[in-house]
Amino acid sequence: MLEHYFGIIEAIFVFSLAIAFYVWQMRDLKKEKLKAEARAREGEQPQQRNTDAS
Repeated sequence: MLEHYFGIIEAIFVFSLAIAFYVWQMRDLKKEKLKAEARAREGEQPQQRNTDAS
């Protein structure tokens, strides 16, 4: 009887793995984007300080 449901169980498993991978990638992308923005802000701040001092 279980073999009749194996396809459904496998489809649910694969679909849930795909959703988990999507969530993982979106969180990682957001984290990396925030890091890149922070690095860009840090790069801009010394230039602003130099222009303020002159």
